[in-house]
Amino acid sequence: MINNSTDDLILEKLVILYTLNNTDDGITDSQLIQIILGTDVMNYFTLLTLLPKMIESKFITTYTKNDTTLYAITQNGLEVLVYFQNRIPDYFKNTIDEYIIDNGEDLFSSQIKRQSNYSLQGDTTYVVTLIIVKGRKNIMTLNLNVDTEEDAKDLCEKWNEGYMEKYTMIKEILGI
Repeated sequence: MINNSTDDLILEKLVILYTLNNTDDGITDSQLIQIILGTDVMNYFTLLTLLPKMIESKFITTYTKNDTTLYAITQNGLEVLVYFQNRIPDYFKNTIDEYIIDNGEDLFSSQIKRQSNYSLQGDTTYVVTLIIVKGRKNIMTLNLNVDTEEDAKDLCEKWNEGYMEKYTMIKEILGI
């Protein structure tokens, strides 16, 4: 684990950038925490202290996807990482890489999210698509036809409000 001296703050920021750069897509705060704590390269409180500072410095950014806040490295952060990557000890890089490889399936597939949208098909029918995503895979997609745009919007809103309960009920009905 890195000691928390002033000199180590740069290294700790580089470790966060390295971790974010080695994931395919943005990751949640809990996934980032799990990687950092699982590799024992930094303590929890240091990570939580550095994240807002790195966002403010525009080295990392947050964005929302499917009502989930994700962290990602910015172009500025990538440039800093490329320039200073040689300051990260190989031990830390290898530890992070191995952790992501060994735990990637559990790390990235445990979250269940939902998506919903609708589109006009023909002149009078709307197709509503309701999706359940686990990790990075669609595990259920429902396409429903409704007569009005109001019904389509209402169906999307209802799905978004209680998608986990509805998903569970559908699985029970199908005997899954």
